[in-house]
Formats: sequence, C-alpha cells, structure tokens
Amino acid sequence: MFEIEIKAWCYDREKVIKNLNTFAEYICSIKKDDTYYHIPSGKDGDYVSVRIRKEIVKKENEVINENIFTYKKKEIRLCENGTSGKGTSIEVNNENEFTFSNPEALEILIADLGGKESLKKQKVTEVWHLETECGTANIELCFVPPLGDFLEIEIVTDTNNPNVVQKIKNIEENIFLRSGISLENIENRYYSELLKDPGFVSNRT
Repeated sequence: MFEIEIKAWCYDREKVIKNLNTFAEYICSIKKDDTYYHIPSGKDGDYVSVRIRKEIVKKENEVINENIFTYKKKEIRLCENGTSGKGTSIEVNNENEFTFSNPEALEILIADLGGKESLKKQKVTEVWHLETECGTANIELCFVPPLGDFLEIEIVTDTNNPNVVQKIKNIEENIFLRSGISLENIENRYYSELLKDPGFVSNRT
C-alpha cells in the first residue's frame, strides 16, 4: 500500500479546528512518541531507517496503548498542474508495519544488529476522517514540539500510478483550502530535516 501525504504549517489552530468540524468527522486524539533507528544494510556503509512508535489513542471513553514498528520506503515526488497551479512536492510512501507488545525486546534486537538511535520525535494529534472519491482522507492536526502545528492529510492507495497520485494531491489541496490553510504553507521537508536544523524556531507564540 502507498501513503499519499502532504503536510502544511498551521498558524491558526482554532480556526482550522472550527473549519474541519464543518465537513469532516472527528475521530480521536493520539499522542505519538517516535524513535528512529539506522540499521546497517551491509552495502558500503548504507543503512535502513526504521521507527518504533509508542502510541496512546483516546477515543470517547476508551484509551488504547499500542506499539508500532514501521519500515518506510520514502519518495518525494513533484506533482504539477494541481489546484495550486504550481509544482508541489508530495510524499509517496511504501509503508510496512506491525504492532507488538514488548518495545524493549525489539530495541535489544536493533542494537544487536548494529542499529543506532538517530532521532526522537513527538506528535500530539487530533484526527478527522473525510470520505473522498479516492478513499478515506486521514486528516491530522499535529503539534510537533518544538516546531509548532501542522495539518497532515493522507490517503492510502494500492498504486503509485502518477495519474492517481495527481488526483489524490488535488483532493488533499482542496481539503487544505477548506480547512483555511493556504497552499503556500505546504512544507516539503521531512520533520527529521526540520528537527535537525539548529537554527529553527518554533512558530508557536
């Protein structure tokens, strides 16, 4: 399966929440604590990147704790002639993941394979769903300390065909506009790039 995802800076959180509640279905809140590791691949010093996520999901009166292992093959693709009228970078991720019960055991295995921790990241998110002609749009309003707030929109598809990716991009851009977020706020860099930038300042005041 392929995740087609775009994220954008959100500078007016309350306005975006109000707008989302008019057309999308609120689902839950999630706290995500992510640790990324680099594991040697055995190919000339190359490595693969994996993630362990410890997640707390709050939905109505239910609290769910999960541990998720993820291996993604990431691609940044330039799509043109969309709603924005210009090229926009979009993430097309081939994601493989599973849930598990014992993070410590998996952390030991990663260390024994020569893996090293590369990054920690936290997200506190509010989640909405919206049904579209290309499937369910997962919409997450994320606070990512110390960066600030972002709106992430993701649709999962079984193909990375360029025409399908372009169609989904157009749908996601329209959701940004309906949410009150300018397409100029789209952020093409990975969170890891932003978090490793020593000169970066939080947009929250």
